[in-house]
Amino acid sequence: VLSLMAQQAVLRKTALVLGVGNARSIAWACAQCLVEQNFDVIVTYQNERFQPQVERLVSSQQHILNSFSCDVANDASLERLFEQSLPEMLGDKRGLDALVHSVAYAPPDAMKSGSLLGTTREAFDLSHNISAYSLIDITRRALPLLTKSTVEEAENPASSSIVALSYLGAVRSVRNYNIMGPAKASLESIVRGLSLELAPSIRVNAVSAGPINTLSAKGISGFSDMRTDAQERSPLRRNVTAKEVGATVSFLSSPLASGICGQTIYVDGGYSSVAGPPMH
Repeated sequence: VLSLMAQQAVLRKTALVLGVGNARSIAWACAQCLVEQNFDVIVTYQNERFQPQVERLVSSQQHILNSFSCDVANDASLERLFEQSLPEMLGDKRGLDALVHSVAYAPPDAMKSGSLLGTTREAFDLSHNISAYSLIDITRRALPLLTKSTVEEAENPASSSIVALSYLGAVRSVRNYNIMGPAKASLESIVRGLSLELAPSIRVNAVSAGPINTLSAKGISGFSDMRTDAQERSPLRRNVTAKEVGATVSFLSSPLASGICGQTIYVDGGYSSVAGPPMH
């Protein structure tokens, strides 16, 4: 007979969250919300610069098992994570039930001091490589671990989940979002394509978050104006929080969302659905 603790351990699922930078990261909010939904979580950070603060976060949170360095633009870094670190940690019998992609980057000269028209070929390639192609690369590498967690049942196949973080600039022209608009559009298209290829055993979706004050937001010129506009125009008359985005990601990662696949879910207070002057 299994002890209560052993039973709880068996019932817990496992998630990998990529892209934690600090306590304000949307990725960190996703990790915390997944823990609340009975997931054990592994997180990654880009490089050694982020290691101390991420390790402090992990040590303060029960059920976040570990943190690893992962530079999605570096093959050796990806190989270490998916061929060494994760298999060694998870063992033979445990796989991944959920994967969260919260990774994006564009060179500063293409963002804060640049324009879409002025984007260089190098900046275009780098932005799309890190922000969009990385989802394909990571999914391919994670596939053996994701399919290990898939349990086929007669009437209700239990599928693993992949969720990518996006933004309204993927489908609307947003001032100062520059090359990240096309990169996020590519990401959302990849989400739809992968959802078709990987179903029914793996569901792939995106969450398009409203403007949230994160480390990466500092690279967008006029970001505070974006938040002000979202607050004034959205039906909820406020900006959303990272926790609200994380809660939606954890929902999509759970069996409660078993019928949702290939979708982009907006968590922006309704901002994406309105037009015209602000409400007063």
